[in-house]
Amino acid sequence: MSVPMLDLKAQHQTIKDAVLARVNGVVERQQFILGPEVAELERELATICATTHAIGCASGTDAILLPIKALDLAPGDEVICPSFTFIASANAILHAGATPVFVDIDPRTYNTTPDLIEAAITPRTRAIMPVDQIGLAADLPAIVDLAHGRGLMVVEDAAPSLGATVNGHK
Repeated sequence: MSVPMLDLKAQHQTIKDAVLARVNGVVERQQFILGPEVAELERELATICATTHAIGCASGTDAILLPIKALDLAPGDEVICPSFTFIASANAILHAGATPVFVDIDPRTYNTTPDLIEAAITPRTRAIMPVDQIGLAADLPAIVDLAHGRGLMVVEDAAPSLGATVNGHK
């Protein structure tokens, strides 16, 4: 599968004026934390992701770390995540006190699959962290079914595929 290169300069030119106007507005008001832009972002993300709530975080790493920490993991607990991901995935798991268990990916989608995840589940597995890649969502409905059937939690990192769907599910 060939992935075309992005021309970020050309893309930026189409939105440059709007982006700079929004950034300048924030700078002029000096309201960098929890300003109206954050509330607007949260509303728009909730709509895009077909969910009730979205919470703006300081970084994508924080956005992964918060739900992982909420699982109250203990040393020896395992969280399954793809081997092809940004380091923040494994770091969040480690920071929460658990052990990342890496699974391979499907070379067509760059996402892990329910079969690969299922093969990695052990008695110490507590959660699964699928990480969507290159705009392609992991098969979350099947992963959630697998997890729930095993009493496991799922924390999806969908940042690389906001708005993508799998079989009609966001």
